[in-house]
Amino acid sequence: MPKIIKIVFVVLSVILVSALILACATVYKGGSDDESSVPPQSVSPSVDDSSEAPSSEAPSVDDSSEEPSSEEPSVDDSSEEPSSEEPSEDDSSEEPTPPVFDGSTDPITPPPTGITANENDAFFNDSLFVGHSVMVHFKNYVTNWRKDYDGLLGNAIFGCSSSFSFYNNIHQTPTQADSVLPKYQGQGYKIEDLVSVTGVKTVYVGLMGLNDLGMVGKPDTCASLVADEVKQCLELIKEKNPDVNIVVLSSTYLVRGINYPKLNNKNMSQLNSYILDYCNEQGIDFVDVATPLIDGGGYLAGVYCSDNYCHLKQNAYYVWMDVLRDYAAKKQSGTWQNPASIPLFNN
Repeated sequence: MPKIIKIVFVVLSVILVSALILACATVYKGGSDDESSVPPQSVSPSVDDSSEAPSSEAPSVDDSSEEPSSEEPSVDDSSEEPSSEEPSEDDSSEEPTPPVFDGSTDPITPPPTGITANENDAFFNDSLFVGHSVMVHFKNYVTNWRKDYDGLLGNAIFGCSSSFSFYNNIHQTPTQADSVLPKYQGQGYKIEDLVSVTGVKTVYVGLMGLNDLGMVGKPDTCASLVADEVKQCLELIKEKNPDVNIVVLSSTYLVRGINYPKLNNKNMSQLNSYILDYCNEQGIDFVDVATPLIDGGGYLAGVYCSDNYCHLKQNAYYVWMDVLRDYAAKKQSGTWQNPASIPLFNN
């Protein structure tokens, strides 16, 4: 009998222990469920919670409508000063793509359709433009445009004569009867003296190969000799007017079919190249107003020529204005660079 009681006691003990273990497991599970009823802390919102209003101090990265904070700029803030050794990819001072000469008669620069006022015109205040007949026509157009657009090309003045040349500038005097020296207030002057008497701050010297190339040397030497005359003139301007800024404008070209032994586009382009090299050596600005007017064969494009020879239509001077204003914009932004070279032609 006592043995039976002992067995029953053991069985009951096992059952009791099992029940206790089961109860503990149930309590543990229930505590885990109760935790879900606790609300999340409002000070720690979800990272990707799109319902939260963006902070006005930290604008969205792609929010183009919001002013960027001047106090907390982003890491890639474009206001950071770029390194002078590593210019940005969109640096406007980058050398422009050279024109493609495919032999066609189409102009490499499409003709503009008109002229308007421009904020860069004031850059040309206190300037003097000198040259021959191509510059005379530019003066006439500018004078006419100023009737509608006061201040076009600033208050720039002109000193030009149809038969003028650097050869004449050297060999003629203002008092001789056949002098073609440009006049100011009824008096003729050499270029270097005209700069002095007008008191301008900048002189734009147009190359005059159309008149000069036929006056000196031989076909294979005239471009070099004219270049020497141009250099002499530029040096005299600087000697007599040490504070003046000198800018050289390239000599424009001839249309197809015009090819004299000395006066031709081969020698004209060589003259431009000689003076460009000189300007680059001397730190003188050289503005190429000639290349934008040529066609795919290197000739003055017919659409820009007024006489089937060398003189320019009004739309060609629209191009000049675009080129000059581009020069003004780049000078003011500190990004102007002379061309490294100019196209050379064989005809």
